Amino acid sequence: MGTWDDLRTELDCWAQAGQQATMWWRDDDAVSVTPQLEEILSCERSYHVPLALAVVPGTLENDLPERLVETVDTRILQHGWRHQSHTPADRKKQELDDVRPVESVLAEVQSGFDILTTRFASRFLPVMVPPWNRIAPAVLQGLPKIGIRAVSTFGARKASQPIDGLLQVNTHIDVIDWRGTRGFVGESPCLAAMIDHLQGRRTGTYDPEETTGLLTHHLVHDAPTTTFLHDLFSFEHPALQWQAIPGVFPWQ
Repeated sequence: MGTWDDLRTELDCWAQAGQQATMWWRDDDAVSVTPQLEEILSCERSYHVPLALAVVPGTLENDLPERLVETVDTRILQHGWRHQSHTPADRKKQELDDVRPVESVLAEVQSGFDILTTRFASRFLPVMVPPWNRIAPAVLQGLPKIGIRAVSTFGARKASQPIDGLLQVNTHIDVIDWRGTRGFVGESPCLAAMIDHLQGRRTGTYDPEETTGLLTHHLVHDAPTTTFLHDLFSFEHPALQWQAIPGVFPWQ
């Protein structure tokens, strides 16, 4: 478990080493403007923490592109196609699956890619966020041909490029307790996960070049989740740097 003092101690280690502890923020499942979305956009604006919004293209509503024109730092990532699972009941949910022909799956990805390119223009970054953070290997192999340049799932990455031409930058702190209450997982577990990845990067246990990622799901945020986000985004330390989203995904 972690505390704010523990986080400050870890960041002190980064400062003593003359390094910046970089972080980024990804929020999933956006399709339309809701009060919950307005809350996280308010956080982005108030605390100057850039937001990567993973949008479901197959169910995208017109009000979302119109609303995001008003934002400055928000960038759009592709969240699958319609966020629908195609796996049998005895398997974990997966939309970018190995059950259907890979050509069918990639055709959906292409459709979603085209929609987001049209609706969001330069705000859309060609990054795939697989629904449920799962993607079949054959589908992964086909992403670069569509124009996808990166993939983002959950957990410390094993390689910066899982295949040629595809960067991977994951998230590492999930604020939701999906296996339990499906509400806020708690301040201490969130801070512990953040400290674990930062420490792992600093000591070489994890890839030091992978920016530490915060994962949120605005549609299911409760009051304690929102309180934690305000506390986290208002936390200041000279070594802590929230990155602009284009900087998280350098294509070189």
